[in-house]
Amino acid sequence: MAVYIGIVPPVGWEHVWDEAARRASYTGPRPQVIMDATELARHGGNIGALVTRTVTPELLAAAPHLRLVQVPFAGVDSMDLTTLKRAGVPLANSHGNREVTAEHAIALMFALARRIIPYDRDLRQGIWHGFATMDEPVVGLFGKTVGIAGLGNIGAHILRVCRAMDMRVLGLKRTPGGACSDLVDRAYGSDEKMEFLRASDFVIDVLPLTAETEKFFGRAEFEAMRGHWFINIGRGRTVDEKALYDALKDGTLAGAGIDPWWVYPASPVTRDATGAMIPVLPAHQPFWELPNVVMSPHTGGFADVSVEGLWGESFENAIRADRGETPRNLVDLERGY
Repeated sequence: MAVYIGIVPPVGWEHVWDEAARRASYTGPRPQVIMDATELARHGGNIGALVTRTVTPELLAAAPHLRLVQVPFAGVDSMDLTTLKRAGVPLANSHGNREVTAEHAIALMFALARRIIPYDRDLRQGIWHGFATMDEPVVGLFGKTVGIAGLGNIGAHILRVCRAMDMRVLGLKRTPGGACSDLVDRAYGSDEKMEFLRASDFVIDVLPLTAETEKFFGRAEFEAMRGHWFINIGRGRTVDEKALYDALKDGTLAGAGIDPWWVYPASPVTRDATGAMIPVLPAHQPFWELPNVVMSPHTGGFADVSVEGLWGESFENAIRADRGETPRNLVDLERGY
């Protein structure tokens, strides 16, 4: 059994593999791991799984007995789905960061509602708020309505946490039936989007990026949310960047918490002669100048426990594929999620 890893694996991946093998009741040796594309010519015939974020026709052709392409993350928008469909190779993703990504959404919601960041900045300069001045109170979450756009693995966990905080929970899905629909106060279909937005004090975007969801949130959607809050932990391009910036600048939205962006640094990041990272601003619009934005560098799913979770699920799937079993979290190549 051989596995090709096309991205930098976590430090100590061997331990992650051993734990995954134990959970999968796999007693064989660790796989031969290939991380150099040039090695595929010699070992490609033994490779049963690729763990990577992108594929090319050449990469797939070099592994003629390939049974699975595995993305060690939730998002698959970096993957060439057309190439996979032509090759007839299944694609799976990993949801090992579902809980921590949900936690991040809640953290952004708290930061906005309680004004954590601006009040921290002010107090560092001796400027007080709250009981000291009796100025505008912060916003409590209990009793408020949160709308979750996307009720997949992450959305379902957000739902449960919000329920525990005595919030009213609405859900937006492609179709309102199916998983999690019975757990929300009301599930809306995509044709009821505007009604869903108007009814939500906080809207949390957990959508994957597909042809249907690109710029899913734009000027009209933010107008329907007037006076409310928007949080994105899905994909940057599910949001019209200029429309969001304008809605925050002119006060249409009360505030926003943003984790995924429209501009990213190179991987690995570019550094100067001293080893310092060369700054890369995350958007084309100057969100960093706005006081009603909480910015996060796409770290929602990157936590101490999630790195092992993401790669552990990926290695378990590689074992399943090698044994001829159906991998978990298979992606619908037509829908893109």
